[in-house]
Amino acid sequence: MSRSFLPDQELIDRLMTDDTEAFEELYRRYWHSLYNYSFQKLHSSDQARRIVRNLFVQLWEKRKTFPVDFVLSEFLYTEVRRNVVVQLSGQLNVQDDAQLQDLKSEFRVDHLKQARLPVTAPAPPPVRKMGMHRDHPKLFVTLSHVKWLFQSVTAKLL
Repeated sequence: MSRSFLPDQELIDRLMTDDTEAFEELYRRYWHSLYNYSFQKLHSSDQARRIVRNLFVQLWEKRKTFPVDFVLSEFLYTEVRRNVVVQLSGQLNVQDDAQLQDLKSEFRVDHLKQARLPVTAPAPPPVRKMGMHRDHPKLFVTLSHVKWLFQSVTAKLL
């Protein structure tokens, strides 16, 4: 068949009567732009070809059920976008599963045992006297006690 310049609607009408030449013309008109769109989003020639091929198979299978106000370009581009989104979301799920498997392989039971151990506060540094007299316990404060108290309070505030 030579290149046809018939409007899409006329080709759709012919397609509804099982005209394979009309189908081939629609395929030639839209295949390249649908493939380019898919390829730009998926970065995979095989996936882009598969999406466009399945879309045209779907078009042929539904040729008898088109509504009166059917717009071919709207149908094709809507379906190709939907299929690209489905493909991309499937890839994201596979990547998430792979990351989860990596996390599972790094996890060990001894990590869990370590996490269950009680947290112990660090021992205060050695006592350094500040000149207060030891005979009066209420007055006996060292610099290390003050530092330790300051660190404990600030740690709880953060």
